[in-house]
Amino acid sequence: MTSLLAVSIWKSVTAHRQQIDQRITSAENVLIEYLKAKEDLLLTASKVLTADFGFKQAVATRDRATISSVLENHSSRINASLMILSDLNGKVISSSNRQLNVDSSIIENLTTEKQNLNKTQLMLLDNKLYQLIVLPVQAPRTIAYSIIGFQIDQAFVNELKRLMAIEVSFLSQDNLIISSLQHPDKAHSKHFKETDNTWLLFERKIYENKLIVFTNAQGNEYTAQLSVDLTPSYTELDKLVVITLFISLFIIAITTVAFSIIAIRLTKPLYQLTRLTRDFAQGNYEHKEMTSVGSLEVSRVYDSFIKMGERIEKRESEINYQAKHDSLTDVFNRSTLLDLLSKTISNHDNTTYSSLLVMAINVRHFKRINDSLGSGIGDGALKAIAQRAKNIYQDKTLMIGRFSGTEFCLVIKLSHGESSEDLVEHFLNQLRAPLQVNNLWLNLNYRIGICTFPEQSNSAKEIIRRTTIALEAARAENTTIRAYKEGEDEAYLERLSLLEELRETMKRDNGELFMVYQPKLNLENGQIEKVESLIRWIKTDGQFVSPELFIHLAEQSGLIIKLTHWVIDTVLKQQQEWLAKNIRLKVAINISAQDISHPDFIDYVFQKISQYSIDPNLITLEITERDIMTNEDLVVSRLKHLKKTGIQISVDDYGIGQSSLGKLKQLPIDELKIDKAFILELDTSEKDQYIVKSTIELSHQLGLSVVAEGVENKASLDMLKSMKCNHVQGYFISRPIKSADLLIWLDDYE
Repeated sequence: MTSLLAVSIWKSVTAHRQQIDQRITSAENVLIEYLKAKEDLLLTASKVLTADFGFKQAVATRDRATISSVLENHSSRINASLMILSDLNGKVISSSNRQLNVDSSIIENLTTEKQNLNKTQLMLLDNKLYQLIVLPVQAPRTIAYSIIGFQIDQAFVNELKRLMAIEVSFLSQDNLIISSLQHPDKAHSKHFKETDNTWLLFERKIYENKLIVFTNAQGNEYTAQLSVDLTPSYTELDKLVVITLFISLFIIAITTVAFSIIAIRLTKPLYQLTRLTRDFAQGNYEHKEMTSVGSLEVSRVYDSFIKMGERIEKRESEINYQAKHDSLTDVFNRSTLLDLLSKTISNHDNTTYSSLLVMAINVRHFKRINDSLGSGIGDGALKAIAQRAKNIYQDKTLMIGRFSGTEFCLVIKLSHGESSEDLVEHFLNQLRAPLQVNNLWLNLNYRIGICTFPEQSNSAKEIIRRTTIALEAARAENTTIRAYKEGEDEAYLERLSLLEELRETMKRDNGELFMVYQPKLNLENGQIEKVESLIRWIKTDGQFVSPELFIHLAEQSGLIIKLTHWVIDTVLKQQQEWLAKNIRLKVAINISAQDISHPDFIDYVFQKISQYSIDPNLITLEITERDIMTNEDLVVSRLKHLKKTGIQISVDDYGIGQSSLGKLKQLPIDELKIDKAFILELDTSEKDQYIVKSTIELSHQLGLSVVAEGVENKASLDMLKSMKCNHVQGYFISRPIKSADLLIWLDDYE
């Protein structure tokens, strides 16, 4: 209702505004047309006067009596206020208004503006405003000028007011010349700006004004101000608004009464519905029958609410169970087990049991089951493992949970004097027994990490973390059972801290991370054509962080993607600077399996190549054979794509993985890099010599270039040269050095 009232009032005000605008526009048109009619009358009279032969003869002979008579006759014929005849120099020959003091310079300005002849213009003469027209008297050349005009006097503006039904005033430079107001004074402009604030405390203009500017040939501006008195229209508008308000209030009153009657009948039933929904929101799904008698519709709604509450209670119970349990094995999930363990530790009183044994259990090589027997068998095996782990020490087991795909956690009570080692050994023997899944018998192996409460921690989160650390240690050490050792948690947290430091250092890019370059010697021509880029990290306090450590942490956490992007950007930018100095070096960049598998890696490489205008042939990407085999199909496909653009692909650390040259021949690679394990003692180890020589020969037969790393003495260098190895690198040639030192080293080497 309020919206309808507002719209109605807005429509009324808008219509009122449109009416005012229409009046102003109409008045403007009337004024223009009125002045045009006067102009036509003046033009006709001027042409008749200047075409009269007797008048021309009188002008030519300067017969003042005749000229004066003719001017008076024409003036009376058209009721002109002013008729003047001037010579070509602007001097007045005769005037119908002898009382008018006309400056000869004004007449001269009027008559010399040839382009304004035959057109009327406004001009202030002797403080009076005239509409004038100037025509030449020609016999046949111009011998004089006739000036005819009407004075814009009180009768003139009164006539305009009658025609336009609005006030009209003429001004010059904000000075009032004449107005249709009865008593115009110096406060004329202030009068038309007055406002009325009696209408609902809002301020309204009394007059709506429109200014029309006229400019004469001399550049003087005269303004016609059209002013509409808004008071009468406000009266009508106010009446309309009052009527609208009255009708609206009347409708509101009737509606209020009607709604009050209806509300009384609905209040009690709706209150019961409100109380019911409030109980549901608080988890209270018990309900009572409806006590108040309401309409049939309300009763149906109440019954629907009751049924809805029952369904919500059931679904909430299911969701709550699912939120706390693993959907496949039906044991607790990580967050639930952690919460229950925390409560158990808080309530521990050392009377029923002395301590708790927490075991993290990992199923080894479980992927083989999924790959060979299918995910259905794999899921069934996980269910059976969870059930068996729960049943082995059924009386002692407090809780069991599944943390990830193949990792479980078990919490067992330890009695006073009971050995955790014996208990875990017995548990593992029971767990390793053959497992039947869908008529198949599976033999599975496990790793177990253990930690005890309260001997090794009093915190649930800490115990779980330390148990996981022990499991990771078992995986790294390739052992079956591994207990947590003091200090390992601190080392783990230190690695996490170091990882966070690395992330922040990359953001700041303050020079702690930087690149060094190790030259590669071409054994065929003795030139340095290639370098390998290596990342280094020295903290602001001077502490050196091993690349093997922080790169390994970055690979484990997924930060390696951003780190490799930083390396690529830094190296290509450095290459651009070298090229500007006419130094053309091929640079090898190390990448990981995570890098090449990332969907944005290839686009990022191409983007940086374009950004720094680097020839792709100057870039070598080094990837280990282990990383290639991680996801062989995808990695090979992307390496082929990179190779097509001219980027060279090198296999790093060859010889320490599981690949053979027969396997490598199928890969899109250009270069083989023999691991330093075979080079460091090459001059003294006959076996290393056989391996390296055969590797170089077979690589050349496959069309691959060979790089040997780890050259640390001349004897090894000479052997590699005799074996026709293509490039070598190592401390004997140069340590990895910064770019500025590399340029100095290159000058000295040359």
